[in-house]
This record gives sequence, structure tokens and C-alpha cells, in this order.
Amino acid sequence: MKKVLCTSILSLVMMLSFANPSAFANESDRFLVELLNDENEPVIESIHRDEMEELTDAKVLQPDYIRRIALQTGTGQAKSWGPTRIGADRLIERTQDLEGIVIVAVIDTGVDTNHPFLRNRLVAGYDVLDKDSDPMDEQFHGTHMAGIIVDTAPANVKIMPIRAVDKEGRGYDNHIAEGIHYAVDHGADVINMSFVGEEYSAYLAEAINYALDHDVVVVVASGNESMDTTELYPAGEQKVIVVGAVDRNDRIADFSNTGASIDIAAPGVDILSSVPGGSFKSYSGTSTATPFVSAAAAMLKLEDPTRTVQDVERLLKKYTNDQGSAGWDSQFGAGILNLSNYVESVIQENSAPPRDVASNVKSFPPHQTVPLNKSWKITFDRALTEGDKVDIRINRSGKDIPIATETVANEIIVTPIRKLFPHTNYQLLLFVENGGQYEMKFRTGN
Repeated sequence: MKKVLCTSILSLVMMLSFANPSAFANESDRFLVELLNDENEPVIESIHRDEMEELTDAKVLQPDYIRRIALQTGTGQAKSWGPTRIGADRLIERTQDLEGIVIVAVIDTGVDTNHPFLRNRLVAGYDVLDKDSDPMDEQFHGTHMAGIIVDTAPANVKIMPIRAVDKEGRGYDNHIAEGIHYAVDHGADVINMSFVGEEYSAYLAEAINYALDHDVVVVVASGNESMDTTELYPAGEQKVIVVGAVDRNDRIADFSNTGASIDIAAPGVDILSSVPGGSFKSYSGTSTATPFVSAAAAMLKLEDPTRTVQDVERLLKKYTNDQGSAGWDSQFGAGILNLSNYVESVIQENSAPPRDVASNVKSFPPHQTVPLNKSWKITFDRALTEGDKVDIRINRSGKDIPIATETVANEIIVTPIRKLFPHTNYQLLLFVENGGQYEMKFRTGN
């Protein structure tokens, strides 16, 4: 389905590879190359073609492909209709009073951090292009995407603005991949990417896999070229949630791309949202459909933080209106997102059933203002063996969260796989076969 480059992805010596850069069928003027840094360690950098002749002992990995925002001008209608169409009220009711927050990283042109509609809904972000902490939108696209999420989800869904696309609406794979890594490493639960480009990118795919491996939901636009997504990326990626656009009459938008990778459809024609300068404007495109799905995914994660990427995708597809051919089809995917009839339906097949805590459970002293990346060390009075049966869990609101454990001599080190929510109550449970049951309550800080 995709054009995949060879394994090390073209390990060519530079003097051979830069002679004919046009062999890569892409408009990009940059290439991703592997170099050795001052410590003689391999690093990957994006190099302009004019600089390549100066390099020695470097490997060309692939072109640093360009992705473009997937947006078109709307007709100017000034009424928000998307949240109602997808039934967002149902999930807002269920999630607005829950503890903790869920973070949606908007990897885009940045966000107008001073916009009155957005400024109380932002967490710290990053400007990949300028390498600083001020991801101010120099275009408008990212501000528009962020506004759709804010309009669709409750206040405990926050936006992490990441500027990886320039004011011309172009983003290099190198910058986008860096944005993905930043989002994952700084606590994002969902990543919204409302852009598309030609050519499969192994480098960008690796970054997307990094997000998925850390249980971060990735939602992308299908694109606005009225073409098949097979030759597009990330719209052609089967592992992410790919979104098509529909109009007010539930018709697939005439610009919306189609294909085997389409997962779901959402409102994408005449979508009113924020633009820089404190204003609002309507635009169309699969760009604008994507954040509706990202907002819904965020609310599903907020309701139950233990939900995996697969759980969230299954629920999104379950609550749709089937359009087009019966069942899945290449235009609407599973159908148009509609949460109006949403009921809690958590997948727990792969998780252990809840365990009752005995009435004689022994309690450790509680802890306050616990760091969000806290690891717990449990010490026993002797070295543990394979025959010792110890079950350790950390839960929030009665539901287990994913943890990793490591046994070293007479100690077990317990580490949550994801950062904990701030200002949230948790419980650590310890079950020792023939040794009793213990609990410790703790609350996180900032």
C-alpha cells in the first residue's frame, strides 16, 4: 500500500547520493542524513541540498518530506454546528466534573496563546522551528484547530500547542517528528495532526510508532485532494485514526480524500472556530474534521485513563451513524461520529479483574503533593524469589492504571507507565500471598 524505502533507508555515501537529489520524487529541498556528533555518536539532521557537498562520511536516510495543512476557505457562515452534530454534550456531561486533565497536543502552525477563547485551556507548549517555549501562531491554522477542540470538550481537556508548521502552512518531517516526541515526552494523551503530504516517510512513521507505543492516540486528516490516501502520509497510515469530512447534510465533502485507511468521518464544512487576534472565522477541510475526533478521544481518555489506543478507537467507531455502503466504506470509514447514544463500554479483556480489598487491610501513611513521575520502592524483610506471589496495583477512582515493576533483591520498584494527573487522588495496593494486604493513599501535586 505504501512506498517503503529500503531498510537503512538508502545507506549511500554522500558523494554518490547528492549527485542526483531529484531521484527522490518530492518537492523538498532538504534531506535527512545520519552524521556523527562530537562524541562520535550517530545523530540525524535535516540538511539543505546546497550544504550536502560539504559533508563527508554521512548517510542519506530519505528526503525531509513536506506536509501541508489540509484546509479550505469556508463560506463565512457564523454558527458552530459540529459539536452538536457529533453529540459531544453526552460526553461533556460525563467528564466535566472528573478529576485530572487530558492533554491534546496540536502539532500545527502554533496557537494564539492570547486568544480569550483559548488562553485558559492551554498547557506549556513548544516551538520546534524556533526552539523555544513560545509556540505563537504566525498563520491561523493551529489556532483554528485548537478552538474546535475547546468548543467540543470540557475545561479539563487542555491544549498543548506545538509549532512545527511554518506560516506558509508547510511542515518538514524532521520538525513534525520532533513535535511528536515532545508531545509524548511531556504528557500528551492525544495528538492532532491536521496536515497531509505525498510519499511514505519511514522517519515520520517511526515517530508515530513512538507515540502509539506510549499509548498516545494519534488522529490525522485524510486530506482535501479528492484522491485516494494510498500514496499520502500520514493519511495512508493504518495505525492512526484517519478522518474524512462531511457537510451539514451528512454528505461526504467533495474535497475529502477516500481510501482503505479512512476510519471515521466528522463535520468539516463551514466550521466556525478561533483565529489569531481574538476573532472567529469559518473554514472547511478535513483539517477541521480531525479535531472533533481528537476532542472525543480526549473525553474518552478522561473518563477512563486506563483506556488504550485500541479501546479509544473501538469506541469512536462504535458510536457513529453508518453512511454510504453498509458497514465500513472508503468514504465514511465506520461512519459519522455521533456520541449521542454513548454509554460506558470499557474493554477489559486484557486486564486483570478488580480485586477486593479485605476489611483487615493494613494502611501505610498517606502522601501529599507527590510528583507526577513518582516511582515507589517497596522493601521486604528478605530477598524475593520466584515463588513469592506479590500483586501490586495503583488505581484512580477504582480503576487500575498501567504500571511497570522491577524486582531487585528485597525491593520492588513500581513506576506508572504514564505521568500521573496533577492534583488527583490515587491508591497503591499491595497483595502478598500468605502475607496480608496493604494500601497507601496519595495525592499528586503540580
